[in-house]
Amino acid sequence: METSQSKLADSLEKKLDLFYETLQKEGHLGFLKNTTRVILFLSIGSPKRRADVFQASETLPLKAWRVVKRQALQHYKESHYDWVKLDIVENEESHSVNEFVKIITETKKNYYRKGISFDKQYRFAFLEQEINGNAIVQIDKHTGRGFIQEKNLKEYAKSHRPLMPKLDLSRIDKIRTFTTRGFFFEENRLFPTHNTNLDNGRRKTPLTIDEVERLVRESATFLANQVKDTGAFVYGYFSCFDKEIQFYNVLRHASTLYSMLEAYELYPDDVLEKAIKRGLHYLVNHCTRNYTIQSVRVAYMIDGVGENKEIKLGANAAAILALTKFQEVFKQNQYVEITRLLGEGIVQMQKRDGSFNHVLYPEDLQVKEDFRIIYYDGEAAFALMRLYEQDPQSRWIDAVELAFRYFIEKKYWKHHDHWLSYCTNELTKYRPRKEYFEFGLHNVLKKLNFIKKRETTYPTFLELTLAGWNMVSRLRAHGLEGLLTQKEIQRLEETFHIRAEYQRNGFFYPEVAMYFKKPSRILGSFYIRHHSFRSRIDDTEHYLSGYVAYYKLLKNRSGYKERGVS
Repeated sequence: METSQSKLADSLEKKLDLFYETLQKEGHLGFLKNTTRVILFLSIGSPKRRADVFQASETLPLKAWRVVKRQALQHYKESHYDWVKLDIVENEESHSVNEFVKIITETKKNYYRKGISFDKQYRFAFLEQEINGNAIVQIDKHTGRGFIQEKNLKEYAKSHRPLMPKLDLSRIDKIRTFTTRGFFFEENRLFPTHNTNLDNGRRKTPLTIDEVERLVRESATFLANQVKDTGAFVYGYFSCFDKEIQFYNVLRHASTLYSMLEAYELYPDDVLEKAIKRGLHYLVNHCTRNYTIQSVRVAYMIDGVGENKEIKLGANAAAILALTKFQEVFKQNQYVEITRLLGEGIVQMQKRDGSFNHVLYPEDLQVKEDFRIIYYDGEAAFALMRLYEQDPQSRWIDAVELAFRYFIEKKYWKHHDHWLSYCTNELTKYRPRKEYFEFGLHNVLKKLNFIKKRETTYPTFLELTLAGWNMVSRLRAHGLEGLLTQKEIQRLEETFHIRAEYQRNGFFYPEVAMYFKKPSRILGSFYIRHHSFRSRIDDTEHYLSGYVAYYKLLKNRSGYKERGVS
Protein backbone atom coordinates (compact mmCIF):
# COMPACT_ATOMS: atom_id res chain seq x y z
CA MET A 1 0.00 0.00 0.00
CA GLU A 2 1.36 3.41 -0.96
CA THR A 3 2.25 5.53 2.06
CA SER A 4 1.51 9.24 2.36
CA GLN A 5 5.28 9.93 2.34
CA SER A 6 5.73 8.11 -0.94
CA LYS A 7 2.79 10.01 -2.43
CA LEU A 8 4.44 13.22 -1.31
CA ALA A 9 7.75 12.26 -2.87
CA ASP A 10 6.08 11.22 -6.11
CA SER A 11 4.10 14.46 -6.38
CA LEU A 12 7.06 16.64 -5.41
CA GLU A 13 9.28 14.84 -7.90
CA LYS A 14 6.86 15.62 -10.73
CA LYS A 15 6.77 19.24 -9.73
CA LEU A 16 10.55 19.49 -9.56
CA ASP A 17 10.93 17.75 -12.92
CA LEU A 18 8.48 20.18 -14.52
CA PHE A 19 10.33 23.09 -12.92
CA TYR A 20 13.68 21.99 -14.34
CA GLU A 21 12.20 21.24 -17.75
CA THR A 22 10.71 24.72 -17.84
CA LEU A 23 14.04 26.27 -16.88
CA GLN A 24 15.73 24.44 -19.75
CA LYS A 25 12.95 25.05 -22.26
CA GLU A 26 12.97 28.79 -21.61
CA GLY A 27 16.77 28.93 -21.86
CA HIS A 28 17.45 30.16 -18.33
CA LEU A 29 20.39 27.83 -17.74
CA GLY A 30 22.40 28.83 -20.78
CA PHE A 31 24.64 31.17 -18.77
CA LEU A 32 26.07 28.09 -17.03
CA LYS A 33 27.43 26.65 -20.30
CA ASN A 34 31.12 27.33 -19.60
CA THR A 35 30.93 27.14 -15.82
CA THR A 36 33.14 24.60 -14.05
CA ARG A 37 31.44 24.96 -10.69
CA VAL A 38 27.66 25.13 -10.21
CA ILE A 39 26.26 26.07 -6.80
CA LEU A 40 22.50 25.67 -6.37
CA PHE A 41 20.03 26.47 -3.60
CA LEU A 42 16.62 24.80 -3.88
CA SER A 43 13.93 26.32 -1.63
CA ILE A 44 10.62 24.55 -1.06
CA GLY A 45 7.84 26.28 0.83
CA SER A 46 4.17 26.73 1.56
CA PRO A 47 1.96 29.29 3.29
CA LYS A 48 2.05 27.16 6.45
CA ARG A 49 5.68 27.45 7.44
CA ARG A 50 9.10 28.85 6.63
CA ALA A 51 10.72 27.29 3.55
CA ASP A 52 13.33 24.53 3.74
CA VAL A 53 16.48 24.98 1.67
CA PHE A 54 18.74 22.40 0.04
CA GLN A 55 22.14 23.16 -1.43
CA ALA A 56 24.63 21.49 -3.77
CA SER A 57 27.97 22.34 -5.39
CA GLU A 58 28.93 20.32 -8.47
CA THR A 59 30.78 20.65 -11.78
CA LEU A 60 27.74 20.48 -14.07
CA PRO A 61 24.23 21.99 -13.83
CA LEU A 62 22.35 18.72 -14.25
CA LYS A 63 24.54 16.99 -11.69
CA ALA A 64 23.97 19.73 -9.16
CA TRP A 65 20.23 19.71 -9.86
CA ARG A 66 20.03 15.95 -9.30
CA VAL A 67 21.74 16.36 -5.93
CA VAL A 68 19.38 19.04 -4.61
CA LYS A 69 16.39 17.21 -6.03
CA ARG A 70 17.42 13.99 -4.27
CA GLN A 71 17.95 15.89 -1.02
CA ALA A 72 14.51 17.46 -1.27
CA LEU A 73 12.76 14.16 -1.98
CA GLN A 74 14.48 12.49 0.96
CA HIS A 75 14.16 15.22 3.55
CA TYR A 76 11.20 17.45 2.77
CA LYS A 77 8.46 16.20 5.11
CA GLU A 78 5.57 18.59 4.66
CA SER A 79 2.43 17.62 2.77
CA HIS A 80 2.11 21.03 1.12
CA TYR A 81 4.73 22.63 -1.08
CA ASP A 82 3.09 25.40 -3.06
CA TRP A 83 6.31 27.16 -3.95
CA VAL A 84 9.65 26.08 -5.38
CA LYS A 85 12.55 28.43 -5.96
CA LEU A 86 16.00 27.86 -7.41
CA ASP A 87 18.94 30.19 -6.83
CA ILE A 88 22.17 29.78 -8.80
CA VAL A 89 25.30 31.48 -7.52
CA GLU A 90 26.51 33.96 -10.11
CA ASN A 91 29.21 36.11 -8.51
CA GLU A 92 31.15 35.88 -5.27
CA GLU A 93 33.62 37.94 -3.28
CA SER A 94 35.92 36.95 -0.44
CA HIS A 95 36.39 39.09 2.67
CA SER A 96 38.30 38.88 5.90
CA VAL A 97 36.05 38.83 8.95
CA ASN A 98 36.95 42.44 9.73
CA GLU A 99 36.22 43.55 6.19
CA PHE A 100 32.85 41.82 6.32
CA VAL A 101 31.97 43.39 9.67
CA LYS A 102 32.83 46.80 8.23
CA ILE A 103 30.51 46.18 5.28
CA ILE A 104 27.50 45.17 7.34
CA THR A 105 28.17 47.95 9.85
CA GLU A 106 27.95 50.50 7.05
CA THR A 107 24.78 48.97 5.58
CA LYS A 108 21.30 50.09 6.61
CA LYS A 109 19.46 47.60 8.84
CA ASN A 110 18.11 44.66 6.80
CA TYR A 111 19.50 46.12 3.56
CA TYR A 112 22.41 43.72 3.25
CA ARG A 113 21.27 41.94 0.08
CA LYS A 114 23.87 39.23 -0.61
CA GLY A 115 24.18 35.62 0.36
CA ILE A 116 26.86 34.61 2.85
CA SER A 117 29.07 31.51 2.86
CA PHE A 118 31.25 30.72 5.84
CA ASP A 119 33.44 28.32 3.87
CA LYS A 120 34.92 27.92 0.41
CA GLN A 121 32.93 24.77 -0.35
CA TYR A 122 29.55 26.38 0.43
CA ARG A 123 28.68 23.73 2.99
CA PHE A 124 27.77 26.59 5.35
CA ALA A 125 26.12 29.02 2.94
CA PHE A 126 22.87 30.98 3.20
CA LEU A 127 20.82 32.94 0.72
CA GLU A 128 20.20 36.63 1.27
CA GLN A 129 16.54 35.82 1.88
CA GLU A 130 17.43 33.32 4.61
CA ILE A 131 19.71 35.87 6.24
CA ASN A 132 17.11 38.62 6.33
CA GLY A 133 14.11 36.39 7.02
CA ASN A 134 15.76 35.23 10.22
CA ALA A 135 17.37 38.49 11.40
CA ILE A 136 20.83 36.96 11.15
CA VAL A 137 22.73 40.16 10.29
CA GLN A 138 22.13 42.70 13.03
CA ILE A 139 23.47 46.02 14.30
CA ASP A 140 24.49 46.33 17.95
CA LYS A 141 22.29 49.04 19.54
CA HIS A 142 25.07 50.35 21.75
CA THR A 143 28.16 50.21 19.51
CA GLY A 144 26.52 50.49 16.08
CA ARG A 145 28.68 47.57 14.97
CA GLY A 146 27.31 44.91 12.63
CA PHE A 147 27.42 41.29 13.73
CA ILE A 148 26.11 37.79 12.95
CA GLN A 149 23.34 36.80 15.38
CA GLU A 150 24.63 33.27 15.98
CA LYS A 151 21.61 32.11 17.98
CA ASN A 152 19.21 32.95 15.14
CA LEU A 153 21.55 31.39 12.60
CA LYS A 154 21.82 28.08 14.43
CA GLU A 155 18.11 27.89 15.28
CA TYR A 156 17.25 28.45 11.65
CA ALA A 157 19.79 25.95 10.31
CA LYS A 158 18.60 23.32 12.78
CA SER A 159 14.99 23.58 11.57
CA HIS A 160 15.24 24.40 7.88
CA ARG A 161 18.63 23.26 6.61
CA PRO A 162 18.31 19.55 7.42
CA LEU A 163 21.57 18.49 5.76
CA MET A 164 23.87 21.21 6.98
CA PRO A 165 26.68 20.07 9.34
CA LYS A 166 27.03 21.76 12.71
CA LEU A 167 28.48 25.23 12.26
CA ASP A 168 31.26 26.66 14.46
CA LEU A 169 31.69 30.38 13.76
CA SER A 170 34.79 30.63 15.98
CA ARG A 171 36.83 28.92 13.25
CA ILE A 172 35.83 31.25 10.45
CA ASP A 173 38.59 33.45 9.01
CA LYS A 174 37.14 34.23 5.57
CA ILE A 175 33.61 35.07 4.53
CA ARG A 176 32.34 34.76 0.98
CA THR A 177 29.45 36.87 -0.14
CA PHE A 178 27.54 36.05 -3.29
CA THR A 179 24.74 37.06 -5.60
CA THR A 180 22.40 34.62 -7.31
CA ARG A 181 20.24 34.33 -10.38
CA GLY A 182 16.85 33.19 -9.09
CA PHE A 183 13.74 31.48 -10.48
CA PHE A 184 10.43 31.07 -8.67
CA PHE A 185 7.88 28.42 -9.63
CA GLU A 186 4.22 28.76 -8.66
CA GLU A 187 1.20 26.98 -10.15
CA ASN A 188 3.44 25.74 -12.97
CA ARG A 189 4.47 29.28 -13.92
CA LEU A 190 8.09 30.32 -13.80
CA PHE A 191 9.12 33.79 -12.67
CA PRO A 192 12.76 34.90 -12.98
CA THR A 193 13.59 37.14 -10.04
CA HIS A 194 15.57 40.35 -9.82
CA ASN A 195 19.19 40.11 -8.73
CA THR A 196 19.97 43.80 -8.47
CA ASN A 197 20.75 44.98 -4.98
CA LEU A 198 17.55 46.74 -3.89
CA ASP A 199 15.12 44.57 -5.92
CA ASN A 200 16.83 41.28 -5.18
CA GLY A 201 14.62 38.19 -4.98
CA ARG A 202 11.38 39.78 -6.19
CA ARG A 203 9.73 38.56 -9.42
CA LYS A 204 10.85 40.28 -12.59
CA THR A 205 7.46 41.13 -14.11
CA PRO A 206 6.19 44.41 -15.57
CA LEU A 207 3.95 46.67 -13.53
CA THR A 208 0.89 46.37 -15.74
CA ILE A 209 -2.51 47.66 -14.73
CA ASP A 210 -3.46 44.05 -13.93
CA GLU A 211 -0.52 43.82 -11.56
CA VAL A 212 -1.57 47.05 -9.86
CA GLU A 213 -5.05 45.57 -9.48
CA ARG A 214 -3.51 42.53 -7.83
CA LEU A 215 -1.61 44.70 -5.35
CA VAL A 216 -4.80 46.58 -4.48
CA ARG A 217 -7.04 43.54 -4.17
CA GLU A 218 -4.63 41.41 -2.14
CA SER A 219 -3.60 44.16 0.26
CA ALA A 220 -7.24 45.18 0.81
CA THR A 221 -8.12 41.54 1.50
CA PHE A 222 -5.22 41.30 3.93
CA LEU A 223 -6.56 44.32 5.84
CA ALA A 224 -10.11 42.94 5.82
CA ASN A 225 -8.81 39.72 7.36
CA GLN A 226 -7.21 41.69 10.19
CA VAL A 227 -10.57 43.08 11.38
CA LYS A 228 -11.76 41.01 14.31
CA ASP A 229 -15.40 40.33 15.25
CA THR A 230 -15.22 43.28 17.67
CA GLY A 231 -14.31 45.62 14.84
CA ALA A 232 -10.79 46.24 16.15
CA PHE A 233 -7.81 45.26 13.99
CA VAL A 234 -5.05 42.82 14.60
CA TYR A 235 -2.57 45.67 14.61
CA GLY A 236 0.33 43.99 12.84
CA TYR A 237 3.28 41.62 12.91
CA PHE A 238 7.03 41.59 13.03
CA SER A 239 7.30 39.10 10.23
CA CYS A 240 10.61 37.32 10.84
CA PHE A 241 9.28 35.45 13.86
CA ASP A 242 5.53 35.97 13.45
CA LYS A 243 5.36 38.21 16.50
CA GLU A 244 2.07 40.09 16.86
CA ILE A 245 2.43 43.79 17.70
CA GLN A 246 0.78 44.48 21.05
CA PHE A 247 -0.20 48.10 20.60
CA TYR A 248 -3.13 50.07 19.27
CA ASN A 249 -3.67 53.44 17.68
CA VAL A 250 -7.18 54.66 16.89
CA LEU A 251 -5.87 57.17 14.37
CA ARG A 252 -4.37 54.35 12.32
CA HIS A 253 -7.53 52.27 12.79
CA ALA A 254 -9.51 55.06 11.13
CA SER A 255 -7.03 55.87 8.37
CA THR A 256 -6.73 52.18 7.50
CA LEU A 257 -10.51 51.99 7.06
CA TYR A 258 -10.25 54.98 4.73
CA SER A 259 -7.82 53.12 2.49
CA MET A 260 -10.04 50.01 2.54
CA LEU A 261 -12.94 52.15 1.36
CA GLU A 262 -10.80 53.47 -1.49
CA ALA A 263 -10.14 49.87 -2.52
CA TYR A 264 -13.79 48.90 -2.11
CA GLU A 265 -14.77 51.74 -4.41
CA LEU A 266 -12.76 50.03 -7.16
CA TYR A 267 -13.54 46.43 -6.30
CA PRO A 268 -16.72 45.88 -4.22
CA ASP A 269 -16.43 42.73 -2.17
CA ASP A 270 -18.61 41.20 0.57
CA VAL A 271 -15.73 40.33 2.88
CA LEU A 272 -14.29 43.81 2.56
CA GLU A 273 -17.68 45.45 3.08
CA LYS A 274 -18.39 43.53 6.28
CA ALA A 275 -14.94 44.27 7.64
CA ILE A 276 -15.30 47.99 6.90
CA LYS A 277 -18.68 48.14 8.64
CA ARG A 278 -17.36 46.30 11.71
CA GLY A 279 -14.41 48.65 11.85
CA LEU A 280 -16.56 51.78 11.56
CA HIS A 281 -18.97 50.51 14.21
CA TYR A 282 -16.02 50.04 16.56
CA LEU A 283 -14.69 53.51 15.73
CA VAL A 284 -17.97 55.33 16.37
CA ASN A 285 -19.23 53.31 19.33
CA HIS A 286 -16.03 52.57 21.24
CA CYS A 287 -13.68 55.43 20.47
CA THR A 288 -15.85 58.55 20.34
CA ARG A 289 -16.80 60.88 23.18
CA ASN A 290 -19.11 63.93 22.97
CA TYR A 291 -18.47 67.24 24.72
CA THR A 292 -20.01 70.70 24.91
CA ILE A 293 -17.63 73.68 24.71
CA GLN A 294 -19.34 77.01 25.42
CA SER A 295 -22.65 75.68 24.12
CA VAL A 296 -20.98 74.16 21.04
CA ARG A 297 -21.38 70.40 20.74
CA VAL A 298 -18.25 68.58 19.58
CA ALA A 299 -16.94 65.04 19.42
CA TYR A 300 -13.44 63.70 19.85
CA MET A 301 -11.78 60.37 19.23
CA ILE A 302 -10.25 59.01 22.41
CA ASP A 303 -6.97 57.20 21.86
CA GLY A 304 -4.83 55.24 24.31
CA VAL A 305 -5.70 53.38 27.52
CA GLY A 306 -5.87 54.25 31.23
CA GLU A 307 -3.89 57.29 32.24
CA ASN A 308 -2.48 57.58 28.73
CA LYS A 309 -5.80 58.40 27.09
CA GLU A 310 -5.67 61.50 24.92
CA ILE A 311 -7.37 63.38 22.13
CA LYS A 312 -5.31 63.70 18.97
CA LEU A 313 -6.06 66.13 16.16
CA GLY A 314 -5.03 63.51 13.65
CA ALA A 315 -7.47 60.92 15.02
CA ASN A 316 -10.45 63.22 14.57
CA ALA A 317 -9.24 63.96 11.05
CA ALA A 318 -8.77 60.30 10.12
CA ALA A 319 -12.22 59.43 11.50
CA ILE A 320 -13.83 62.12 9.34
CA LEU A 321 -11.98 60.81 6.30
CA ALA A 322 -13.22 57.27 6.91
CA LEU A 323 -16.82 58.24 7.70
CA THR A 324 -17.24 60.66 4.80
CA LYS A 325 -15.65 58.15 2.43
CA PHE A 326 -18.11 55.52 3.62
CA GLN A 327 -21.04 57.83 2.92
CA GLU A 328 -19.67 58.63 -0.53
CA VAL A 329 -19.02 55.02 -1.51
CA PHE A 330 -22.17 53.46 -0.02
CA LYS A 331 -24.48 56.40 -0.79
CA GLN A 332 -25.63 56.50 2.84
CA ASN A 333 -25.82 59.37 5.31
CA GLN A 334 -25.99 57.85 8.79
CA TYR A 335 -22.72 59.49 9.81
CA VAL A 336 -23.63 63.09 8.93
CA GLU A 337 -24.13 64.11 12.55
CA ILE A 338 -20.99 62.53 13.95
CA THR A 339 -18.80 63.89 11.15
CA ARG A 340 -20.10 67.41 11.89
CA LEU A 341 -19.34 66.98 15.59
CA LEU A 342 -15.85 65.69 14.81
CA GLY A 343 -15.37 68.64 12.44
CA GLU A 344 -16.44 71.03 15.22
CA GLY A 345 -13.86 69.31 17.40
CA ILE A 346 -11.12 70.18 14.90
CA VAL A 347 -12.33 73.77 14.57
CA GLN A 348 -12.21 74.11 18.35
CA MET A 349 -8.55 73.02 18.26
CA GLN A 350 -7.62 75.72 15.78
CA LYS A 351 -5.88 78.83 17.04
CA ARG A 352 -6.38 82.39 15.79
CA ASP A 353 -3.27 82.30 13.63
CA GLY A 354 -4.60 79.24 11.78
CA SER A 355 -2.41 76.64 13.45
CA PHE A 356 -3.85 73.80 15.52
CA ASN A 357 -3.35 72.42 19.00
CA HIS A 358 -2.36 68.81 18.45
CA VAL A 359 -3.19 66.87 21.62
CA LEU A 360 -5.71 67.45 24.44
CA TYR A 361 -6.42 65.77 27.76
CA PRO A 362 -9.79 64.01 27.48
CA GLU A 363 -10.86 64.86 31.05
CA ASP A 364 -10.85 68.66 30.80
CA LEU A 365 -9.84 69.36 27.16
CA GLN A 366 -6.74 71.23 28.29
CA VAL A 367 -3.85 71.29 25.85
CA LYS A 368 -1.43 68.44 26.39
CA GLU A 369 0.84 69.20 23.41
CA ASP A 370 0.44 72.11 21.04
CA PHE A 371 2.57 70.23 18.51
CA ARG A 372 3.31 66.52 18.12
CA ILE A 373 3.86 65.67 14.47
CA ILE A 374 3.58 67.64 11.24
CA TYR A 375 1.13 65.19 9.68
CA TYR A 376 -1.73 66.22 11.99
CA ASP A 377 -2.04 69.66 10.37
CA GLY A 378 -2.41 68.34 6.85
CA GLU A 379 -4.74 65.57 7.97
CA ALA A 380 -7.00 68.04 9.78
CA ALA A 381 -7.19 70.42 6.82
CA PHE A 382 -7.79 67.58 4.37
CA ALA A 383 -10.54 66.13 6.60
CA LEU A 384 -12.32 69.50 6.74
CA MET A 385 -12.20 69.66 2.95
CA ARG A 386 -13.73 66.20 2.65
CA LEU A 387 -16.39 67.24 5.17
CA TYR A 388 -17.04 70.43 3.20
CA GLU A 389 -17.67 68.36 0.09
CA GLN A 390 -20.58 66.57 1.80
CA ASP A 391 -21.65 69.37 4.13
CA PRO A 392 -20.90 72.64 2.28
CA GLN A 393 -20.93 74.98 5.24
CA SER A 394 -18.47 77.81 4.80
CA ARG A 395 -17.08 77.30 8.32
CA TRP A 396 -15.24 74.18 7.18
CA ILE A 397 -13.48 75.71 4.18
CA ASP A 398 -12.95 78.98 6.06
CA ALA A 399 -11.02 77.01 8.69
CA VAL A 400 -8.93 75.38 5.94
CA GLU A 401 -8.10 78.73 4.34
CA LEU A 402 -7.15 80.15 7.72
CA ALA A 403 -4.87 77.14 8.21
CA PHE A 404 -3.35 77.65 4.75
CA ARG A 405 -2.44 81.23 5.53
CA TYR A 406 -0.43 79.82 8.41
CA PHE A 407 1.01 76.98 6.31
CA ILE A 408 2.12 79.39 3.58
CA GLU A 409 3.58 81.89 6.04
CA LYS A 410 5.56 79.14 7.78
CA LYS A 411 6.60 77.46 4.49
CA TYR A 412 5.00 74.15 5.41
CA TRP A 413 5.75 72.90 1.91
CA LYS A 414 9.24 72.15 3.24
CA HIS A 415 7.76 69.14 5.02
CA HIS A 416 6.64 67.54 1.72
CA ASP A 417 3.68 66.01 3.53
CA HIS A 418 1.34 63.78 1.53
CA TRP A 419 -1.68 64.94 3.55
CA LEU A 420 -0.97 68.53 2.56
CA SER A 421 -0.72 67.36 -1.04
CA TYR A 422 -4.15 65.70 -0.79
CA CYS A 423 -5.58 68.80 0.89
CA THR A 424 -4.14 71.28 -1.60
CA ASN A 425 -5.62 69.24 -4.42
CA GLU A 426 -9.06 69.40 -2.75
CA LEU A 427 -8.84 73.05 -1.74
CA THR A 428 -7.93 74.24 -5.23
CA LYS A 429 -11.08 72.61 -6.60
CA TYR A 430 -13.13 75.16 -4.65
CA ARG A 431 -10.63 78.00 -4.19
CA PRO A 432 -8.33 77.91 -7.26
CA ARG A 433 -6.03 80.62 -6.01
CA LYS A 434 -2.53 80.98 -7.37
CA GLU A 435 -0.89 80.91 -3.93
CA TYR A 436 -2.49 77.56 -3.13
CA PHE A 437 -1.30 76.03 -6.38
CA GLU A 438 2.19 77.40 -5.78
CA PHE A 439 2.18 75.90 -2.29
CA GLY A 440 1.12 72.52 -3.66
CA LEU A 441 3.81 72.60 -6.36
CA HIS A 442 6.55 73.47 -3.89
CA ASN A 443 5.32 70.65 -1.63
CA VAL A 444 5.96 68.02 -4.31
CA LEU A 445 8.45 69.38 -6.87
CA LYS A 446 11.25 70.29 -4.50
CA LYS A 447 11.45 66.71 -3.23
CA LEU A 448 11.54 64.81 -6.52
CA ASN A 449 15.28 64.08 -6.68
CA PHE A 450 15.21 62.68 -3.16
CA ILE A 451 12.08 60.62 -3.85
CA LYS A 452 13.53 59.09 -7.03
CA LYS A 453 16.66 57.87 -5.28
CA ARG A 454 15.21 56.89 -1.88
CA GLU A 455 16.27 53.31 -1.12
CA THR A 456 13.50 52.62 1.39
CA THR A 457 10.04 51.93 0.00
CA TYR A 458 8.59 54.88 1.94
CA PRO A 459 4.97 54.47 0.76
CA THR A 460 3.66 58.00 1.20
CA PHE A 461 5.92 59.21 -1.63
CA LEU A 462 3.58 57.65 -4.18
CA GLU A 463 0.61 59.30 -2.49
CA LEU A 464 2.41 62.65 -2.39
CA THR A 465 3.41 62.68 -6.04
CA LEU A 466 0.07 61.43 -7.39
CA ALA A 467 -1.97 63.93 -5.36
CA GLY A 468 0.37 66.60 -6.72
CA TRP A 469 -0.12 65.27 -10.24
CA ASN A 470 -3.91 65.45 -9.90
CA MET A 471 -3.62 69.11 -8.93
CA VAL A 472 -1.22 69.85 -11.80
CA SER A 473 -3.72 68.40 -14.27
CA ARG A 474 -6.13 71.24 -13.39
CA LEU A 475 -3.72 74.15 -13.78
CA ARG A 476 -4.54 74.76 -17.43
CA ALA A 477 -8.25 75.14 -16.65
CA HIS A 478 -7.41 78.12 -14.46
CA GLY A 479 -4.84 79.67 -16.78
CA LEU A 480 -2.01 78.80 -14.42
CA GLU A 481 -0.07 76.33 -16.55
CA GLY A 482 2.86 78.74 -16.51
CA LEU A 483 3.54 77.87 -12.86
CA LEU A 484 5.69 74.94 -13.91
CA THR A 485 7.70 73.94 -16.95
CA GLN A 486 7.20 71.01 -19.28
CA LYS A 487 10.44 69.58 -17.92
CA GLU A 488 9.05 69.71 -14.36
CA ILE A 489 5.88 67.96 -15.50
CA GLN A 490 7.99 65.19 -17.08
CA ARG A 491 10.10 64.84 -13.92
CA LEU A 492 6.98 64.51 -11.78
CA GLU A 493 5.49 61.86 -14.05
CA GLU A 494 8.75 59.97 -14.27
CA THR A 495 9.07 60.03 -10.48
CA PHE A 496 5.69 58.54 -9.64
CA HIS A 497 6.14 55.76 -12.20
CA ILE A 498 9.52 54.94 -10.65
CA ARG A 499 8.05 54.95 -7.15
CA ALA A 500 5.10 52.76 -8.19
CA GLU A 501 7.55 50.17 -9.50
CA TYR A 502 10.02 50.47 -6.65
CA GLN A 503 7.42 50.20 -3.88
CA ARG A 504 6.68 46.65 -5.04
CA ASN A 505 9.80 45.82 -3.05
CA GLY A 506 7.66 46.33 0.05
CA PHE A 507 5.04 43.75 -0.99
CA PHE A 508 4.98 40.25 0.41
CA TYR A 509 4.96 38.30 -2.83
CA PRO A 510 5.14 34.52 -2.17
CA GLU A 511 8.80 34.35 -3.22
CA VAL A 512 9.56 36.87 -0.46
CA ALA A 513 7.14 35.70 2.24
CA MET A 514 8.25 32.04 1.98
CA TYR A 515 11.41 32.73 4.00
CA PHE A 516 9.49 34.10 7.00
CA LYS A 517 8.09 32.07 9.88
CA LYS A 518 4.40 32.13 8.94
CA PRO A 519 3.93 33.14 5.29
CA SER A 520 0.13 32.80 5.38
CA ARG A 521 -0.04 35.54 8.01
CA ILE A 522 1.66 38.17 5.85
CA LEU A 523 0.93 37.23 2.24
CA GLY A 524 -0.63 40.15 0.40
CA SER A 525 0.49 42.71 2.95
CA PHE A 526 3.15 45.37 2.64
CA TYR A 527 6.07 45.75 4.98
CA ILE A 528 8.79 48.12 6.12
CA ARG A 529 12.15 46.40 5.71
CA HIS A 530 14.24 48.52 8.09
CA HIS A 531 11.62 48.14 10.86
CA SER A 532 12.23 44.39 11.17
CA PHE A 533 10.00 43.65 8.17
CA ARG A 534 7.11 45.10 10.13
CA SER A 535 3.71 44.55 8.53
CA ARG A 536 1.38 46.92 10.37
CA ILE A 537 -2.10 48.00 9.25
CA ASP A 538 -1.03 51.55 8.56
CA ASP A 539 2.00 50.35 6.60
CA THR A 540 -0.28 48.48 4.23
CA GLU A 541 -2.76 51.36 4.29
CA HIS A 542 -0.34 53.86 2.78
CA TYR A 543 0.86 51.51 0.06
CA LEU A 544 -2.77 50.65 -0.72
CA SER A 545 -3.88 54.29 -1.06
CA GLY A 546 -0.92 54.97 -3.34
CA TYR A 547 -1.69 52.03 -5.63
CA VAL A 548 -5.41 52.89 -5.73
CA ALA A 549 -4.45 56.35 -6.99
CA TYR A 550 -1.97 54.85 -9.46
CA TYR A 551 -4.58 52.42 -10.77
CA LYS A 552 -7.04 55.26 -11.32
CA LEU A 553 -4.43 57.24 -13.19
CA LEU A 554 -3.61 54.35 -15.52
CA LYS A 555 -7.25 53.48 -16.03
CA ASN A 556 -8.39 56.99 -16.73
CA ARG A 557 -5.80 57.80 -19.31
CA SER A 558 -7.27 57.89 -22.75
CA GLY A 559 -5.66 55.44 -25.09
CA TYR A 560 -4.33 53.61 -22.07
CA LYS A 561 -2.07 50.74 -22.88
CA GLU A 562 -0.28 48.37 -20.62
CA ARG A 563 3.20 49.47 -19.85
CA GLY A 564 6.15 48.18 -17.91
CA VAL A 565 8.33 50.47 -15.88
CA SER A 566 11.99 49.82 -15.59
